[in-house]
Amino acid sequence: MGLKRLVKKITRPVAKVLDKVVPNEIKPFLPYLAAVAPVLGPMGAFGKGIASLGKFQAAGLYGLGALGADLAQEGSEGDFNLLPVLSAAASGYLAAPGTTGTTTAQALDPAMGSTAQADALANRSFLTKAKDLGITGLQGVEKFMQAPQDAKGFLGTTKAITKAAGPGVSTRMTQDAINTAQQALDDYNFELAEYERITGEAQTASDDARRTAIRAAMIAGNHSEDVISETFALLGLKDGGIASFKDGGIMDLGGKEMDMRTGGFIPIGAKERADDVPARLSKNEFVMTADAVRAAGGGDINKGAKRMYETMNKLEARA
Repeated sequence: MGLKRLVKKITRPVAKVLDKVVPNEIKPFLPYLAAVAPVLGPMGAFGKGIASLGKFQAAGLYGLGALGADLAQEGSEGDFNLLPVLSAAASGYLAAPGTTGTTTAQALDPAMGSTAQADALANRSFLTKAKDLGITGLQGVEKFMQAPQDAKGFLGTTKAITKAAGPGVSTRMTQDAINTAQQALDDYNFELAEYERITGEAQTASDDARRTAIRAAMIAGNHSEDVISETFALLGLKDGGIASFKDGGIMDLGGKEMDMRTGGFIPIGAKERADDVPARLSKNEFVMTADAVRAAGGGDINKGAKRMYETMNKLEARA
């Protein structure tokens, strides 16, 4: 069993429970509340309990909160977005009281003279310097995330919370945008597949009608079954396909051609008046237009072709 299936086996039952117990009216707001919660948690009565937790415990608590917010959404079926969960966990870790690590400068004994301190800092190895730089950067982020805890006044606290919650909220908004785009793509692919299914059925019906019409016309012209089958093959209609044409050019018959030396109906080509069917005519022969054939059949091209064949046969018998 793959990891994704294993995780979903655990999250799906949880999602079903949350879907039932969480009111639908508040479900859309839960993911954003989970994004803001890490900077609110260490504040107020509830925050005192959070403050007693370690950084990793706080990270786990807020990460689970973001996970639950996703699982509670309508139709979740155990699916969730990993990025906001990780973002909430990271925010919880950074917003929890305390700092991560101590730099070399912070660890120096204050009783040391300035010269000794300068020597100690100058003699740091490359790895120690890199570690100190990383700790300094992390402490800066922690100070930013913990600012609401020390803010004074309503406006100051509101401003600090807004700033500290910004990264988490931005992450959630980005994920929502991705989800919306993905849903739009899925809807488009579904509509495209449905369109192709419907048009495919229509094309199949159209091909069947073409085969029936061509067969009727060629039978009326006394063409053999072999010639009819070869014509279907040339048109790509033998197995239900359609013929391919070169745009604006002559129809590609694969080097073959219909034998029309005895006259007859032309059932192939892209459309009427396209002049895309190669033809070999002889002196004193006469070609009727498609409109004339249609008129001979009272508007029905197949009946017109049949009547044309009958007229041709009668006239040839008198020649």
